[in-house]
Amino acid sequence: MKNHLYINATIVNGEIKFKSNFAENRFKKFFKQFPDDSKIEIFISANDKKGALTQLARLHATIRELASDLGYTFEEMKLQIKRRSGFCFVKDKIEYCKSFADCDHEELNLAIQTCIELGDFNGINLR
Repeated sequence: MKNHLYINATIVNGEIKFKSNFAENRFKKFFKQFPDDSKIEIFISANDKKGALTQLARLHATIRELASDLGYTFEEMKLQIKRRSGFCFVKDKIEYCKSFADCDHEELNLAIQTCIELGDFNGINLR
């Protein structure tokens, strides 16, 4: 059985600070569900470079243009871009997606590039 945990937290004075008590409790309880000698794999991603507001504005503008040209709502298109950019995962048949507001500079560039590629595929120039 594979289990996954996604927690968004910050570092303050060298310690993990969770955004809520719920997140902290989930983190602590996650490891208690496994017997001793269970194998774990840990992937941690940290960044201190937030994405620029200009990137976020461009991303939303390109998503809006794609949605309009392809016949989707803004929210439907935004979800497709998040999926194609690798910002979503499924656990227990529930999909979790990272907010663009929480993306760093490189992640926002990836999402913008995903929009451009989708536009190219559909004959829409977003460059």
